[in-house]
Amino acid sequence: MRTRAALTCLALAASTLTVVAPAHAEGPEESAEFFPALELLLLGFDDAAVDTGWIPGGSPVQMRFFADAANSITISLPGQAHYDWRTESLRFEGDEEAGFFEYDVGLELQASVKFDVGIAQWESDILGPYDWGVEAIEMFTPYLLEGNPDRPAMISDESGAFTLVSVPIIPDVVVAEGNLDIDLFVEIEAQLQCNRIEVTTPGGEVVEFTQEGQSLPIDPGEGSLDEDLVLPAQAHCLLQTMPILIIYPNLVMEILFTEYDVGGIEIPIDLPVVDEEISFDTIDLAFPRWEPPEPEDTGESAGESESDEGNSDEIGDEVGDTEGDTGDGPSQGELLEDGCNCSTEAEDGPGRAALWSLLGLLGLTTLRRRRS
Repeated sequence: MRTRAALTCLALAASTLTVVAPAHAEGPEESAEFFPALELLLLGFDDAAVDTGWIPGGSPVQMRFFADAANSITISLPGQAHYDWRTESLRFEGDEEAGFFEYDVGLELQASVKFDVGIAQWESDILGPYDWGVEAIEMFTPYLLEGNPDRPAMISDESGAFTLVSVPIIPDVVVAEGNLDIDLFVEIEAQLQCNRIEVTTPGGEVVEFTQEGQSLPIDPGEGSLDEDLVLPAQAHCLLQTMPILIIYPNLVMEILFTEYDVGGIEIPIDLPVVDEEISFDTIDLAFPRWEPPEPEDTGESAGESESDEGNSDEIGDEVGDTEGDTGDGPSQGELLEDGCNCSTEAEDGPGRAALWSLLGLLGLTTLRRRRS
């Protein structure tokens, strides 16, 4: 009885089998490096040369300063561009905490002192040079588009006034001595944020990415598999700088037992104030082309399905005959008592020819054993 139940369950289970078609292959996502970088010299040393002349004018004790300043910006935005061939869409992803924004200011200062008091006259050699510089750096995750939590990347250096150098003045005239203090006031602010990334499609259309992580459709156009899909991309960012750099000299001299205090002088260093959009060099993004595989021919599978359905009827009859001979088999629609938990009523559906052949052999073997 257990053998009959097992055969019946196998026959019913096999009758409900369906041929599952393979899933369609999804298009791969290809990546290309998108790494805009820029080094911008806002002001060179030769562009910011300052010669104050002898100051204050008409004073018996005077100073003269020579100053050179340089101001540069360095920006790098490393990351990747991803093209999804399944959806034919493009998106940009910056490398985490790899963005670099540096604001660099340098100052080179030289000074001279002279006095003309009665019989005492003297002029110093050039004092210095005295160098000062600041390299303020901010790290962030590119590409600083709208929605990026690091937007804008900001640099702030508010050192205020500090003493750059204090120089003793000891002339070869025994009736004079003094000291020169040079203070520097620094306040620098700079910020960077990107407005958009422009991508030119093969058809000449310009697509603008304005949101961080945004995915937009890009038509790849026609092309052979031997040719990459090339998409020129260019980043556009807003740069703002607000530097303040002021020199405050103070000279105190005692000449012929008389003290001279020369101070209250401001020497501003003109550094450029920037508030403009900057454009990085265009970068060609290259993605290997991909085509979806052609669907497989299902004609042969359909023929096998019809053949399997015929075999199912034959085996079903044999199993039914076996149950009828013994008189112990379940009637149609009843559940088997041996734990099969399946109905004897078979549902129409395609199966596998090999499985039906195996079930047929098992059924014939059982019949022969019963009759013997």
